[in-house]
Amino acid sequence: MRKPSLIRQTAVRLGAITLTKSIGLLGRVVLTRMIGAEGIGLFQMAYAYFGFVLMLITNGFPTVLAIYTAGKKKMAWRWFIRLSLWILSGGIIAFILTLTFAEEISHVLGNTNSYYFLRALAPALVIVPLLALFRGYLQGLEKYEAIAFSEIAEQFVRVTVMLALCIFLLPQGDMFAGGISMLGTSLGGITAFLILLVLYTRNSASSTYKETMPVPSKGEMSWFVRSSIAICLTRLLIPLSDMADALIIPARLQQAGYSSNEATAMFGVLTGMALLIAYMPTLATAALSHTMTMKLVSAWKEQQYNLFQNLSLKTVRFAWSWGIISTLFLSVYAEELAFFLFHSTEAGRLIKSLSLIPFIVGVREITTSILWAKEQKKITFAATAIGIFFAICCHYFLIPLPYMQLYGAVAGILLMELIVLLSNICALGSLLCKKRIGKMIASALFIISVGIPLGFVIRACSLNLSPGTLGGVLGMLIYGGVLLLIHVWMNQRTSTSA
Repeated sequence: MRKPSLIRQTAVRLGAITLTKSIGLLGRVVLTRMIGAEGIGLFQMAYAYFGFVLMLITNGFPTVLAIYTAGKKKMAWRWFIRLSLWILSGGIIAFILTLTFAEEISHVLGNTNSYYFLRALAPALVIVPLLALFRGYLQGLEKYEAIAFSEIAEQFVRVTVMLALCIFLLPQGDMFAGGISMLGTSLGGITAFLILLVLYTRNSASSTYKETMPVPSKGEMSWFVRSSIAICLTRLLIPLSDMADALIIPARLQQAGYSSNEATAMFGVLTGMALLIAYMPTLATAALSHTMTMKLVSAWKEQQYNLFQNLSLKTVRFAWSWGIISTLFLSVYAEELAFFLFHSTEAGRLIKSLSLIPFIVGVREITTSILWAKEQKKITFAATAIGIFFAICCHYFLIPLPYMQLYGAVAGILLMELIVLLSNICALGSLLCKKRIGKMIASALFIISVGIPLGFVIRACSLNLSPGTLGGVLGMLIYGGVLLLIHVWMNQRTSTSA
């Protein structure tokens, strides 16, 4: 029964994530056309601040609660109530501080127009952390259908309200309309929370977990705090990196000679257009990782090591297969996608430079889930910290150089993701070195992590010409051939090892 359940749960998560992200993508495209590149740059700056503060409030508790609930469902309800009070208090404090100091924060971000975006996002700091904690609890109970429905409803309400407000307020100015439109985030979060609450209270099976239970022991409380801090430190690095990007990239672009408005617009092209498209294919691996984490945790705790290894192998193989297909697609059709969605040829060139993202990030997400299921969280934390350090160095030193600018930022992003991936690969190789299947996984991942960048370099060096020329076609064939050979080799090796 495990396989059909896993397939169904993964399909539900994949369908929900695909639909919500598609709605979000549509909303982002329409919003970008209404408020322009500078407006979407301010949008990204405000969300970078929002994500950073949100992570400080939640502190990794939703993920820890999901893991805890998967093993101890009856005790988890008490933890949900306790954590809700802590997170609600933190959200209210963050809301008040953001409203009070929105003008000062906008000056720190380097563009005073971000003031409207920050104030409109402030109410979401109260509801979204609670929503994340509730979803973590339901994830541990494997209520994926309820989570999926709430995500779709949240995104639909958020985008609908955002676009409606923007259209209505557009005569008062692009920046004002774009900023106030972010109230849709709060309304979407409230809608999703109410939906989850109704679905949960109607479920008679779930209500049995709320009966009188023994008070959690001090040992459990200690584990909870340690695990949440470890996950928070790991996950805080990504919002911290986004915040650093919002501060450093526009500032260094101004150092290169661009005005504040031009730098903000270029930042919007990179983060609001190119990265949005480059990361879209990772929705599939994110959905699989979301459902697989609980399965891996249960298998590891129950000492079902063969099941753990088989599940790990299947997810890794899916990640690299999907990553290779997505990388090739973005490499070929990047400029067409950018022109169709944003009417921006500059975004197309950036997407092509970021075409390795689906593979690197997809495999990185899956390998991180495997390590976390084995409670090996320090490895990912250290690798992410090192990767962010090198990315910031690239942003700071490469962006002001002639002919680099945004490509310096692209180099930093790719380097950060690749460092984390290689660290995960090394960790999996050492943790599973006694198992032949583990050696095959580590060997295959190492080869592909080296081979795909090599193929990318071959393609880049072979084609300084457009894809329609003979040189462009030859370069694409070389690039595709490298990816295909690596893919066939890995599937053969892992199949024989299984």
